[in-house]
Amino acid sequence: MKRMLSIRMICCLVLVIFSLQSLLPGMSAVSEVSASEKKEIKKIVQIKKARQLIGETVTVSGIVTADQSAIGNGKLSTYIQDKSAGINVYSAQPNHFPELKAGMKVTVTGKIMSYKGLIEIVPDQGSLKVDTVNQPLPKAKRVSVKQLEMEQAGKHEGRLVKVKGYVETKPAQPAGGGYNVVIIDKKYHSTTLRVMVDTNVIDKVKTGKWYEFTGVLSRYDTLQVLPRHQDDINLLKRQPKPPKMKKEYKATVDRVVDGDTIHLKKPVLGTTKVRFVNMDTPETYHQPKSELDKNQLRFGQQATDYLKTLLSSGDQVTLKIGPEAKDHYGRLLAQVKTKKGLNTNLELVKKGYAPTYFIWPIGDEKDYHTYQKAVKEAKEKGLGIWDEAVPLLEQPFEFRAREQKKGLTRYVGDSSVKTYVSPDKWKEIDVDKRIFFASKEEAEQAGYEPVKDAGEVPLTILSMNDLHGKIDQEYELDLKGDGNKAMYGRMDYVAAYMKQKQAAHKNTITVHAGDMIGGSSPISSLLQDEPTVELMENIGFDVGTVGNHEFDEGVDELLRILNGGDHPKGTKGYDGQNFPLVCANCEYKDTGKPLLPAYEIIDVEGIPIAFIGVVTKSAAGMVMPEGIKDIQFTDEVKAVNEATKELKQKGIKAIAVLAHMTASQNGDTITGESAKLAKEGDEEIDVIFAGHNHEVVNGEVNGKLIVQAFEYGKAIGEVNVTLDRKTKDIVKKSANIQYVDQAGIEKDKEAADILAHYGKEVEPIISEVVGEAGVKMEGGYSNDGDTPLGNLIADGMRYSMKSDFAMMNGGGIRQNLEKGPIKWGDLFNIQPFGNVLVKLEIKGKDLVEIIEAQISPQFGPDYSISGFSYSYDPVTYKVVDLKLPDGSALALDQTYTLTVNNFMATATGSKYAPIGRLGQNPETGPEDLEATVDFVKSFEGASIVYQKEGRIQKAKQEEKAAS
Repeated sequence: MKRMLSIRMICCLVLVIFSLQSLLPGMSAVSEVSASEKKEIKKIVQIKKARQLIGETVTVSGIVTADQSAIGNGKLSTYIQDKSAGINVYSAQPNHFPELKAGMKVTVTGKIMSYKGLIEIVPDQGSLKVDTVNQPLPKAKRVSVKQLEMEQAGKHEGRLVKVKGYVETKPAQPAGGGYNVVIIDKKYHSTTLRVMVDTNVIDKVKTGKWYEFTGVLSRYDTLQVLPRHQDDINLLKRQPKPPKMKKEYKATVDRVVDGDTIHLKKPVLGTTKVRFVNMDTPETYHQPKSELDKNQLRFGQQATDYLKTLLSSGDQVTLKIGPEAKDHYGRLLAQVKTKKGLNTNLELVKKGYAPTYFIWPIGDEKDYHTYQKAVKEAKEKGLGIWDEAVPLLEQPFEFRAREQKKGLTRYVGDSSVKTYVSPDKWKEIDVDKRIFFASKEEAEQAGYEPVKDAGEVPLTILSMNDLHGKIDQEYELDLKGDGNKAMYGRMDYVAAYMKQKQAAHKNTITVHAGDMIGGSSPISSLLQDEPTVELMENIGFDVGTVGNHEFDEGVDELLRILNGGDHPKGTKGYDGQNFPLVCANCEYKDTGKPLLPAYEIIDVEGIPIAFIGVVTKSAAGMVMPEGIKDIQFTDEVKAVNEATKELKQKGIKAIAVLAHMTASQNGDTITGESAKLAKEGDEEIDVIFAGHNHEVVNGEVNGKLIVQAFEYGKAIGEVNVTLDRKTKDIVKKSANIQYVDQAGIEKDKEAADILAHYGKEVEPIISEVVGEAGVKMEGGYSNDGDTPLGNLIADGMRYSMKSDFAMMNGGGIRQNLEKGPIKWGDLFNIQPFGNVLVKLEIKGKDLVEIIEAQISPQFGPDYSISGFSYSYDPVTYKVVDLKLPDGSALALDQTYTLTVNNFMATATGSKYAPIGRLGQNPETGPEDLEATVDFVKSFEGASIVYQKEGRIQKAKQEEKAAS
């Protein structure tokens, strides 16, 4: 019997194995069943149990209830259901799995996760198997709207359900791939019907109708029903009357959530959440990532704090329900009145904590006019968010559109004239006249007409900045970084591009953002920059502002350049500049009166456009104090905003700023002084033309276009704007940077003749050969240690003044010195400012203080030096070791002589100030250029070879330890 039993058992085992072989793909023989394959035969758990195992990996099996392609929004996202429950199957990488369709029976192994409250299984790669297809779907469970709203139906999440409800409104635009349609019952309980775009169902859903909806019960924080196809939308044959509600309800406050949201202790119309209507406070839900975000949060918190002074937990309130009882989040839409009758919604508007926000239908006309009157008065008084000194930078709906990346979707009506504009033109409608519509069709059904095109006026604004009188200079550059160089710049080519664009456009204005003169080539500087002015007039500049270099020779010389008058070094009969310079923050110290007009207004086909000028406050520390002793540079943002306020009072809305203020761009991010101006400047400002730091910038900050067009005539800016005849404002704007590529155009003959004329006049001076450079020598700042050209110049200063030490500021070395013959003009272009050498007496300890003052934490050292060397700690910015040429140490109490230029000796900036404060017994010498020329000549034609010598170094670890 035992033997027979064994044979039977063996036979049974063989049958079992062959049965498994038929079920398991790839199993061809008993001997091929490996240990790893045995592990794949996992225990299937019921979905109901699996839903409780968050974070664990399980295997479940069920029937797919919806096509992934219809509800998945491009991802693997659908639902499976067994007899016990349903669950979402989700993966962001659908290509790794078979496409799931309704009726498939599948087995899936994956981790149980939760997202926004929705329980889902995330399949392991290769673990989703389709067992069979065309299976009957589970029967839908009937639920009520109230059960869904009260979470009593939460146990059915993931299952097919049926629910009857009334559609009061539906959104005009999808959000996140689907429409959120609020459905309600007779008592105004509500839930969300989430209609995905790919189901093609939304057009079957009509407002003002009762339906029976079938769909998967899903969740996004709260429960929502996902219909799968048009058969899931069934109009009830018998249409009950629409739900009715009372106008007012009594309630008790539980807590204040934010400036326009509260929670109640007990539900009203099925919800405890109340969203204030007719107004919209700034948001507080976000984590700030930018200045705009911080600004929104700050004002949102202020509104919240104020509302908490009006409402407290336990307060009895009256809710006046809006024309639509709930929003698509299920929140009650209401005005909230205190027991004493104070309308808290209206109070927030009156005090400037919120703008009005009316979405059609607006409800009570009397309420509408009361609120709009309140917001107009608050804005006129500059209360809260309307304070022009510290304003709310984005309207709450504007912030949400940007932060949530959904864009502006609502059309905006003007209630005073019954017209509407597209979402992007919302600013054309004053806040006290705005009504928002879901679509243009809704606006027109409400009796509003589209704004008739009153005509648009095109305008091109051409710009330059930081020319520095380099009217004859050209630059071989590899701008594309591909090894192919081309020639850029020179004013006859700048003129050709400018005039070409002026001819090509109906309306043009030509502007500059300062530093057009100063630090100029000999052809301009030797004649007091009058040749540069003549070329700007020839091109047709309309307005400009001042940079720091316009003040290089002081206020009196700047005014002579503007107004005319002969100069001993200038041209005879000079009659001044034929276009204005503007500066809103340049004023006389004693009277506060402006040095220059704050702005210039130019008419374009009957539309005024204003150009405000402003220069960086730091200009005061960049020029000779004596030349600007009678004027001051005030706060840039404040000055621009004051000018803007004055222009707005004149009815001018198209405003640009010519700002000699820094701007730098990295990708879409713009930083610098001009970016700060954009963030803090009046919202009416449209365009900022930047300058000063010689970079290319083209982008927007806070809705303001910022443009900077490089340097030295290598590029020009081209800003194209559209002016609206009705609003007289800029409604479109874009910019392009046009590089002045000589190969792309023929030079302008008139400009070329001007250059030739002045070139001939200065040729005898600039063409003199004074020496020979054996190598190319680079100069500039000593950020990365001493430079060859800086060493040459500093040695020349010490040689000329016979001093112990010498120092040259990096900003005074304007170009490099090329290998070959050295002409007087080459050295002039390197040192064009005409500064005078000054020898001072200092103590050894004073030299250490002077050196440490010029080491920037951001950039490193500035000055080139002669007569000593030093190392510094890049962390503390302190001198570690300082030696004399013979290797001996500096005697701290010994008196030495130091040569600098007069700018360095008198400048008040923090890095220069110690020189003037500590230096004693000044002795004036020759101009810096003259000293360099004489030093070069002293080589008597021998090849001059200067290299990086290690005069300035970062300290090594052993030096730090020793110090």
